[in-house]
Amino acid sequence: MASIGIAFNDSLAVNHNVVITDFTGQDFPRQYANNASFEYSANGSHVLGGPAYRQKYIWTIAAVIPTADALALDALFVAWDTDRAAGKPVACGITDETFGASVTTNAVFSTSPSYTYMGGNLTLVAFGMSEV
Repeated sequence: MASIGIAFNDSLAVNHNVVITDFTGQDFPRQYANNASFEYSANGSHVLGGPAYRQKYIWTIAAVIPTADALALDALFVAWDTDRAAGKPVACGITDETFGASVTTNAVFSTSPSYTYMGGNLTLVAFGMSEV
């Protein structure tokens, strides 16, 4: 089963964990940041640009999850944002098992979560994360 796990240990030593499995679309949530470039110079030579490290991952996550998990995600985000505002370390652990080999790395929120009531005890969550 495809899943993404997000974990954050805040400055108060509270461990926050959320696992997401029911994504809304067929696209994989993990993509490359696409910060490398390829161009031709004036004389026709190939010019490659970009950072001197592999391209980082970004995640665009939209999923229908139980409302209890949405509340856990919101608590994780509030703790993350509180520590971020205080200048504390805020890298979240992320384990992505949606495509190919499992990826375990660190990421930060690049788009704050939004929540939509889906009926019953289900909530649609949508947010973005960027590898650091």
